[in-house]
Amino acid sequence: MLRLVLVKVFYLQPVADNSTEEKKTSVANDEAKRWRKGKGAAHRVEERAQAAYAYILEGGTRIQICEKLASRFGTSIRTGHEDYRRAMELLKEEQTGTREELLNQLQALRLATVQKALKRGHFQTVATLLGDMGRVIGEAAPEQLALQVPTLDIKIEGREEAD
Repeated sequence: MLRLVLVKVFYLQPVADNSTEEKKTSVANDEAKRWRKGKGAAHRVEERAQAAYAYILEGGTRIQICEKLASRFGTSIRTGHEDYRRAMELLKEEQTGTREELLNQLQALRLATVQKALKRGHFQTVATLLGDMGRVIGEAAPEQLALQVPTLDIKIEGREEAD
């Protein structure tokens, strides 16, 4: 048989002396009344710029994209244009940063394709790909071609006339 016993426990809490504490009535002097769970302004600007970037990649005119941004975030068209400008800066940064990486990837793909084409006997494809690879590294640049042109020098050493 099980018997339950109810016991009350009293906790004593210290009582603050009201004469020494300042009365907290406004947001300015009471941390508990401040609302800090929202996104900051910088975060919202970045979020709008990322959305503009996505809209740019989807396609459309600048005005269409700015109107989409304004309706989605509840901002003005002018703010949409600023967000569009930020997104274009992000796009330019990304393109300049990834250009070298893309060139390396293209070269690797060309090399793999050359090997496959050689195995199958597709020599015209190999020639085309090798020409493309040469142009990428600057082999077919006019300066390089000018250096490769053969020159012919003819010298006739002193010929004396016999009288």
